[in-house]
Amino acid sequence: MNDEELQKYIDICYEELEKKQQYLMDVFGFGSFDRFQHDFEKEEIYLLQDSEIKVKAKILPIGSFNTESSTWMWAWANEAFPDFLREKASQLKKLEDVTGFEIFGNKMAEINQDMVWEIAGMSLSLLGFDGVYRGPSKNTQYFYALKEVENITS
Repeated sequence: MNDEELQKYIDICYEELEKKQQYLMDVFGFGSFDRFQHDFEKEEIYLLQDSEIKVKAKILPIGSFNTESSTWMWAWANEAFPDFLREKASQLKKLEDVTGFEIFGNKMAEINQDMVWEIAGMSLSLLGFDGVYRGPSKNTQYFYALKEVENITS
């Protein structure tokens, strides 16, 4: 891809991401939860309100963004995730083949906050998942692709 083709691809993926995120907000209340928990062994994330699980979803880590250093690290390179999840996340390396840009094959890259969401959109499009969750943890934001999102009734 040349720069113009890449920008068009990014725009298409980002529009798709926005629609999916809006659906998650409208139907599941994304953006209104107190906190999140994950169970990497089950490949699940739980969104909590008042210490009660309200939503759960299957996850695949995409990567993490350090807000202090403005660096992105792909999940497949991040030892914070178990090996089996890192292996599954390695399919995101295909974005380098799709785009022809080596940023998608490098373990880390210096980027800005807007680019993080563009990467999330391209990752989501490649994976065919239902949306993205950004989980904050001090100076790092973890990005997870979501599927099988469901409300939990008590």
